[in-house]
Amino acid sequence: MSKQTYLPPALALLPLPKPHVLYPYLQVSITLTTDVVSHLLATLSEQTETHKAETRDRYVAAVPVTEGDRRIGRWACAARVKRIFRGKDDSSDEWTCVLEGLTRIHLPRALPPTLSILPPLPIPVVPYALPVPPPTLHSVDLMPVAAKLLPPELHPKLGALPPGVQADLLASTLRFEWDFRVDLLATPNIDERCGRVRAQMVQIMFDKGMTLPDEPRKPQSPQSMALVPRRQAGAAGPAGQAAIGPPKPQLPDDLKPLDALFQKRREELSPAATEALERELTRLAKIPSQAAEYGVSKTYCEWLLSLPWKRVSQGKRVDLDTARKTLDDEHEGLQDVKRRVVEYLAVYRLKRDLWEDKHVKEVEAEKKEAAVKAEVDAANAAEAPKEEQETAESEQEAESKNAVIPAMLDDSPPNDVFRDKAPILLLVGPPGVGKTSIARSIAQALGRKFHRISLGGVRDEAEIRGHRRTYVGALPGLFVQALRRVGVSNPVMLLDELDKVGTSNYHGDPSAALLETLDPAQNWAFHDHYLGDVPVDLSQVTFIATANSLDTIAAPLLDRCEVIECSGYVTDEKLAIARRFLLPKQTVENGLGDGGVSADDEVLTRVVTDYTREAGVRSLERELAKLCRAKAVEFSASRDGGSPYNPEVSVDDLETILGMAKYEAEVREQTVRPGVVTGLAYKGSGNGGILLLESALVPGKGGLRLTGSLGDVIKESAELAFAYVRAHMHILGISQELLAANDIHLHFPAGAVKKDGPSAGVAILLAFISLLTGRPVDPTIAFTGEITLRGAVTAVGGIREKCLGAHRAGIQRVIMPAANEKDAHDLPASTRSMTIEYARTVETVLDLVWGRAVWADGRMRDAARL
Repeated sequence: MSKQTYLPPALALLPLPKPHVLYPYLQVSITLTTDVVSHLLATLSEQTETHKAETRDRYVAAVPVTEGDRRIGRWACAARVKRIFRGKDDSSDEWTCVLEGLTRIHLPRALPPTLSILPPLPIPVVPYALPVPPPTLHSVDLMPVAAKLLPPELHPKLGALPPGVQADLLASTLRFEWDFRVDLLATPNIDERCGRVRAQMVQIMFDKGMTLPDEPRKPQSPQSMALVPRRQAGAAGPAGQAAIGPPKPQLPDDLKPLDALFQKRREELSPAATEALERELTRLAKIPSQAAEYGVSKTYCEWLLSLPWKRVSQGKRVDLDTARKTLDDEHEGLQDVKRRVVEYLAVYRLKRDLWEDKHVKEVEAEKKEAAVKAEVDAANAAEAPKEEQETAESEQEAESKNAVIPAMLDDSPPNDVFRDKAPILLLVGPPGVGKTSIARSIAQALGRKFHRISLGGVRDEAEIRGHRRTYVGALPGLFVQALRRVGVSNPVMLLDELDKVGTSNYHGDPSAALLETLDPAQNWAFHDHYLGDVPVDLSQVTFIATANSLDTIAAPLLDRCEVIECSGYVTDEKLAIARRFLLPKQTVENGLGDGGVSADDEVLTRVVTDYTREAGVRSLERELAKLCRAKAVEFSASRDGGSPYNPEVSVDDLETILGMAKYEAEVREQTVRPGVVTGLAYKGSGNGGILLLESALVPGKGGLRLTGSLGDVIKESAELAFAYVRAHMHILGISQELLAANDIHLHFPAGAVKKDGPSAGVAILLAFISLLTGRPVDPTIAFTGEITLRGAVTAVGGIREKCLGAHRAGIQRVIMPAANEKDAHDLPASTRSMTIEYARTVETVLDLVWGRAVWADGRMRDAARL
């Protein structure tokens, strides 16, 4: 009995039917009926309440009885009730009770001579008797005789046990007669007990015709008779009954395939996963299969075994020329994106080559050092005395143990695999421009598996980090599920729609959960709630993210990414994409085969300009699909005996198939009138165009009226421009009486379309000045930029889209802030026919529009004097 085990002052007496006999430090399983189990549990509950036990363990006195007269012996075994469970059939009246022996006890004489183990007789409570005195030195050695009767694999385990436990274990293992085992229970003296067991084993050998061992007896010291640790005693337990501490439990049939897979993949698992699996499988063997936690624990083990802990795809050496050619073949335009992707691949190849060279040198150095150390140790061992060798070995063992401590405390990833700590590429652009296909091309160039994770609409942190196993239907997070699906630990993983992931709410913060995932310094030990204390290595995964906008991405998350702008396609690029990719693809998908539909550039250009208006090419592909379906109908009719099939699509067929043109080409204003100015606007989804501003004087008191479905920002721009005009009336040549007697009405056409954004200040200011001075603005000039009260022109966004829209509308000159000059260098060659001019102040804008001699007319000099 362990020193920490304290039995209550009274024990419930539980009969053990023949042939069961329980000894200390062993276990036994007996079958009870439902009524007996109910009465036993009630008795144990009363025992706990009466004696105020501080532990949840329940204790009984297990006494062997006969089947006939059920006579009770005077010796029993104090036992702990470990488990009481029903069999697989819930309707069965049989229960299994598992008892663990603690110590021999002597029963008092006041007990009745007989006891029925059947209801309704009660199970009496008996007073606890003091344990037997500690054993004394003995001279009976059981091992020489036991070695003849037991399998060889049990010899070292049995030899590690104290002599008294050896005697009890041998009596149970060798199946001695029940009467002999009952008498052995009533023999507290170890010498006498060991002698009786040895005599019984000698008799068995004599009956089998075996020779007795002639080995000398080996007296043991009192220290060897002390109780060994529970894990050593449990290791020696045979089938049927086991030594103190349960042996390694036998797995049920449904768990054996799982255990076989665990043994097969043991070398591939991480140390944490191996430890968790061993713990869970041992626990599973003790849980009834009907228990709810049985299925949860089994599913957990299946998840651990299905993850690719050390399994990687070897990939291939990156060929930059091949990668560049693949990008050019599969993607039209996007030159900046292609250049950055090639740079990424080049850096990846160089870093991997450096790591491989360094790793090979480290491995060779370790092998050489180990060989030299082995030679030195062998030479020292041959020369040094035995005592010095033992001292050196103990010192080396202590040093090795001490050396483990810093490694355990070191919070850095192991250097056994290549980890690419490159920044996360974030492809930002409107829908349909090829962000996902760019990521696929990177995976193809690296020779790695590709997996896409859609983050759009993710509002629960548990979808990223997984659910805890306490919840019903718990599953790991998206990243662990992705690793299981691809089967390798180094795929290329696309995080799609990063800007649409949810923010902080009562379900947690998914954006914050992504921070650890995308941080190369942390994701080598990513913790999923479902896997518990088993970390997952995500540092070998190449993450690529996509988004349509940066506005809704959390700042800490955006800080971990390198933003790459994927702008919309111009008309020429869309035409090339339709000719090279979309039309052949839709021809095959609609059952017409290669060359089943043909269209010249004029037809495709009309489809691009008159029926689509987007940054990407998805709408364009849908329109081309309509053409192909119409041709599919004609082709089917021709096969049924109709007119011959003509694969050519003409311009005249477009209105018949696609209907009237959906969009009219934006055309600049043709007439010249004061108060009307052409502005530039970004219209969303990668589109830009011109925006007409109209102003008029109406009788009033010098106020400002705004119409055209304007947002707050653009209203503030109008008020700012009006304030600038009133503050600089003398310099601008505006009559104060004219402004005091009239109101200015500013209108933006297409009133049903919402208009907002900080980029119309310059155009609004020019419209006011043109209206009040009577000087018209050339309609071939378009403006973009914001102003301040002191007359500075500040930068705006969407320059590429605005310039493309201006070019489509026939604008010849574009005036924009000087701070946006860097954005205009990457415009397509088709826009080079426009003249782009830059301004830092309002005065520069006025000079570019009318010339200083016209608009200032000497007033700037007069203002300077004032």
